[in-house]
Amino acid sequence: FPATSLGQGKVTITSPAAGASLDALDENKLVYEVDPGPRGDHVHVYVDNKEVGILRKLKGSYLLESLDSGKHNLCVKVVNKAHVPIGVEECVQVTVN
Repeated sequence: FPATSLGQGKVTITSPAAGASLDALDENKLVYEVDPGPRGDHVHVYVDNKEVGILRKLKGSYLLESLDSGKHNLCVKVVNKAHVPIGVEECVQVTVN
């Protein structure tokens, strides 16, 4: 089993699925669930390595605003109180049409 299950925290992106095609005109939501682990405090959302949101809830959704057409890398990363990523994350690549 993965090391992330040893109390180090875990991120699960339940939607969109990896490889999904999204419609640019839809309200596309990133749905996530997080166990921040002992060193994590909250999570940040990244689109193509650019921070776009800070999430204080450990489970919920984030509205992805105005994604351009093409491939995008969506990530949810656990950060500490200083907003520094601690290495617990999940990313999915999607295509926006």
